Formats: sequence, structure tokens, C-alpha cells
Amino acid sequence: MRTRPIADISPRDLRPLLDEEARHWGRELFWDFADVKNAVLGSLERRGLAGRVAQDGARVVAYGYYMADSTRAVVGSLFATESHRGRGLEEALLDGILDETQGLAGSDRVECQTLFSTAPAADTRFAHLGFTGRRRHYLVRDLLGLLPRAPHVFKLRPFRRDDIGPAAQLIHRSHAGSLDAALNLTYATPATCRGFVETLVLRSGCGRFDAEASLVADGGEGCLGVILASQLSKLNGHICQVSVAPQAQGRGLGTQLVLAGLEAMARRGLRSASLSVTVENHRAYDLYLGLGFELRREFAAHAWARPPARIEVPA
Repeated sequence: MRTRPIADISPRDLRPLLDEEARHWGRELFWDFADVKNAVLGSLERRGLAGRVAQDGARVVAYGYYMADSTRAVVGSLFATESHRGRGLEEALLDGILDETQGLAGSDRVECQTLFSTAPAADTRFAHLGFTGRRRHYLVRDLLGLLPRAPHVFKLRPFRRDDIGPAAQLIHRSHAGSLDAALNLTYATPATCRGFVETLVLRSGCGRFDAEASLVADGGEGCLGVILASQLSKLNGHICQVSVAPQAQGRGLGTQLVLAGLEAMARRGLRSASLSVTVENHRAYDLYLGLGFELRREFAAHAWARPPARIEVPA
């Protein structure tokens, strides 16, 4: 068994493991991983993918990768073939990747969410390296039964492309000072929030954008609430983002947005809907449990900032 940089192997070498990974997350998370798989293969083909692999002879049996830009490095999948799990391979790859990303010149932040990890001990590897982490849950709700009736406190309309800017501003305001904003640089500024919304809406960054289940609540003060949704597989929808303006919180708008989104998914024949939430975000977490979502997978979000900077989490 040996480990080596992922850039040293060919897409053909990695494809069998990626095919297995796509089947695995399809079963585990109801997530069609084909687009992610193709993006990884394309980046490897262009020699633009960083990370490490483990090989048993000539066969690639585990891999992990990360993406880096001028602001941060983000660690992606950490996956091993079924016959080689439980041997510490993924953890060893993660240790190497974290060492590499923390040493990157010009990048002063590293983030990782371990949703796509087959490493049982992955979440134990971060704290001693100075990372701050919090538990997250991947929740799923069956759409085949009767949905609660959505309250009609606010008037909702379909999300339009010209809503991208106002939605980004709303998402930024609603996350100001939050735990999620501390752990994910996506929420740091209106510009990063806009990039996030554009990725979801224009570039299918989290499955195919669902225009029917993505909705906006308008008010006299502009955009008061938004839900952005996608379709992760043939039968599973996904709630990517729900945000409510601070002045409209506590009035049932979050519940209305989520239920209206679920109703739109159910009308199209989807059988389930999923979402991810930070467990300590008690208001959102309790809302989703109250609307019938159930735990499918526990994972964590981790973030590190190069000293003397630090990750500032709210008390």
C-alpha cells in the first residue's frame, strides 16, 4: 500500500473508485453524484486537482482532494473502496491533505465539511491542528405522505434571476454573527453570498436548480425571505438555503417557505427532500424536525484560520 499525490495518476486510474463513490452516495444520501464525479475527472485531466490517493498495487483504493483559491482551501471528498475501509486509509490521507493545505502559501484559511467521508475517525483529526468544528446533520423527509398545510402569512412568488442580488444581500444579513458564518466563508460578505447564489442558480452547484421549489417573499422593505432548492437525483429534492430577514423572523415565514418548497417538490412526484443544518442552530434545527425531517447522516463542519487570525464563533 502506498500514497501519492492525486496529480500523479490518470483519470482512467481514478474512474473506478469514483464510480463506486457515486453509487455509495446515491444509496446513502439519495444524491446523484454524476456531476461531481465528472467535475473531479475534468479537473484531474486538466492537472488542476490537488490531494492524495492510496493504491493497493496499481489499484486506487482511497482518495481525498481539495480546492484552493486566494482566500481559502476547501477539502472535498474523502472516500475509500468498501474492501479497504476501517484500516485508517482515509484518515492518513486526510492528515496529509490538512498538512498540505495549512502550509499553502497565500491561503490563510482551510474549511472542510465531512458529509462525503467514509472515514469513521475523520472528525477527530481536526481539533489538535487548531480547527474549530461543529456538528451538522443531513436530514431527509418523506414526501409520499400528507404534508402539513403551509401558513399563508406572506405572499410568495417564484425565484427569478433578477432576485440573485437581493437574495444574496438577504442571506448575508441573516447570517451576520452566526455560527454558520464563522465556519463558512461563503457567508462572509455580500459578494461571497452572491457567488454562492449564482453557483446554485446558474451553475447547478448543488444538483440541478429547482425553479419551481425556489421562492421569494417580498415586502415593503424588499426581499423578506428566500428558499433555494435543487434536485439531487431523480426522486430526491434538496433545500440548499432558507433565509429570513431579521425583521421578519419569528412570524412563520421560515415554515411557510419550507412547506411551500416541499409542496412544489411533491407535486412533481419527488419522493423525498433533504437538507443540511448545523445542530447548534437551534431555531432552524427545531423547525426542520417539527416539519418531519429525520436524521440520515451526522457529519461536521471544520474551519481553521492562520494565526494570529482565529475562527470567532458566537457564544
